[in-house]
Amino acid sequence: MILGLLFIFIPADFPVSTEYLSQHYPVVCFVNDQYYVFWTDLRFYSPDRSIFSARVANDGTVIDPDGRLLIRDRIIKSSVAYGGGNFLVVVQDSC
Repeated sequence: MILGLLFIFIPADFPVSTEYLSQHYPVVCFVNDQYYVFWTDLRFYSPDRSIFSARVANDGTVIDPDGRLLIRDRIIKSSVAYGGGNFLVVVQDSC
């Protein structure tokens, strides 16, 4: 089986989140003509780390500026998969 990949390049860099403090470990899925970005966020101060997500259109328009909170705990990083109309976000915590 041959898998085809489609790369869409947006001509300029743009911020997905402009919140203060640090954002780390971004992961991206492309589903239904939109990018879904997930990242670890420290905006609520240590030791709490959170997972946020945002939708980004093909032209680079951030649909969810600064993201939406998914989970707040002692999260280190996440990974994401999509199938059957659902996202699965797996997180690694600090234990």
